[in-house]
Amino acid sequence: MAKGKGLILLGACGTMKTTLSVAIMRVQIARGGSCYFIPMTTLMDEIFTRHAMNKEDCVRFEQRIRTTQLLVVDDLGSENTDVGWVRSKVDSILTEGYTRMLPCSITSNLTFEEMKGTYEMWLIDRLRHANMALMFTGESLRKSGQVFLPQKKH
Repeated sequence: MAKGKGLILLGACGTMKTTLSVAIMRVQIARGGSCYFIPMTTLMDEIFTRHAMNKEDCVRFEQRIRTTQLLVVDDLGSENTDVGWVRSKVDSILTEGYTRMLPCSITSNLTFEEMKGTYEMWLIDRLRHANMALMFTGESLRKSGQVFLPQKKH
């Protein structure tokens, strides 16, 4: 991915957004780059738990998230933004990546229009500016049985 340019993959669940993000991450690793994949709910849980247990560990964890060469955030919008600190933490992490011109790959079941009710307009504007957005449409491939899972070898 170009310096500071990433992807936002939007659309219904089961449309292979996460799979594409993992493929991008694998290319980054093959090229010798650093990356970090984390679902939004796990990210918020990690920050909350680490902060409660060991603040220094929490700072190290956040620093890793904020400085990795490619941050892959899965399911933006699935975090509980009713808790005051969550939205400001999301804003802070994504803004820092934008400011440092670090690319990210973000998946979300929300459209940009739906994000307006959750995130500040300036954050949505930054995400649009720094990322190419792709909209995934169609029904979940999980429901239709079209997702191919690895088969056990006998």
